[in-house]
Amino acid sequence: MLIFPPSTLHIDRWLKQSVRYAAFALAAAAAGMLLFFFLYPWDSNGFAIQRTGSSQKGGRAFFPYEAIGTGALALHPRHALGWVSRLADELALIAYNSRPDIDSRDAKILIALKNGKEQLTLSNGHPLYLKESEQGKGLHASETATGLCVKPILLDNGAVLVEASRKLVAKDGKTGEEKGQFIIAQQGGIPARYNPMQMPFVKDLKAARSFSQDLLILKYGGREYAGWKDKVVLELAKGAGFYALFVSPGDHLQYDDGEWRLVSLEDLKENLPVACVKSASGKSLDIEAWDETGFYPVQVKIEMEKPGRLQMKPEMMPSSIRLRSGTQVSCAFGKRRVIIKQGDWLLKTPTGWRNLRRSEDIEHYLHHRLKGDLLIFDGIEKEQGRSVMKGHLFDETRTQVQPLSIPIDAEKPQGKTSRKRKPLQSGEKRAA
Repeated sequence: MLIFPPSTLHIDRWLKQSVRYAAFALAAAAAGMLLFFFLYPWDSNGFAIQRTGSSQKGGRAFFPYEAIGTGALALHPRHALGWVSRLADELALIAYNSRPDIDSRDAKILIALKNGKEQLTLSNGHPLYLKESEQGKGLHASETATGLCVKPILLDNGAVLVEASRKLVAKDGKTGEEKGQFIIAQQGGIPARYNPMQMPFVKDLKAARSFSQDLLILKYGGREYAGWKDKVVLELAKGAGFYALFVSPGDHLQYDDGEWRLVSLEDLKENLPVACVKSASGKSLDIEAWDETGFYPVQVKIEMEKPGRLQMKPEMMPSSIRLRSGTQVSCAFGKRRVIIKQGDWLLKTPTGWRNLRRSEDIEHYLHHRLKGDLLIFDGIEKEQGRSVMKGHLFDETRTQVQPLSIPIDAEKPQGKTSRKRKPLQSGEKRAA
């Protein structure tokens, strides 16, 4: 016969009791879950319903209810739980203000009542009272408080949660309130009467050009324009002229006085169209734009211009170059002879080469308000014992550049000796 130690017997008895207790706990939990599922007041579409009121006892709703209104608002015990789903069918989200300069807490929401074809612009979190139409075929907005109220709330993910409530009256005159929530269905789409492509601010973006880099800025930008070196060029038209913005993803633009301007997020104005640069690559520049309402953002893709081939035409090159000093030369452009010095910028225009001497001319050229091929005279150097003119030639878009090294034909010519003239005497006239 086997004899077990007393400690072993106690452990076996404890294990058997633990198994019985665990089985009892699992059975009680399962029964509780079943009771919760069958007794909790869900509506027909699974929306959560909450009832509150002066006549509630133990958290349960009182029955029966007196009718409130007619049609969709008539309350009867057989369909009292379906009113939230009815509201979900009646309301549709068209758009909300998604402009980057608008806080979501202050955003306007545009919804529609499907049956009434009625569009309403609502403030985020503000209540809207509804009433049944006189024909009993749908809901309409009410300017006065009614027994049915909805409150749209814009969520961080762009969805709109609707908090709905309705007042209930029992036969004994006691009142209560029933609440529910649902995510409003998004109808979306741009209405036919709204054509953003015909709006000036969108048309300007659609007609714009973009360049992946500006070689002039890369070579001559210096510290002052160092921030432009990694940006792409957005060239836009204004009237008969042009202008350009240097942009990168995350930059914000404001349309004011017929042109786009680069503006910080904090300085954007709500009453003017805005745009945001979404992405930039070697293939395209993607921009999202909004009007003043912010309801219908427009996506604009601007293809990057492919660099063309820089053609070195003879008439573009300076000829008959003569040295005047260590920093100056005289040269001929076609039939015109000019004197240029180190650091000069010469712009090719329809009427010939123009020397950009004023700072505002340089500024206009940098922003593409002045356009044309550009020759920059870097200086004079010695190569194999001969003086040469050094510089760079840029095409009109500044996506192509050609280094220049042109031999200087002759040194500074010796001036002719002129005859010394006597000073004028009183009463004399010098012959012409």
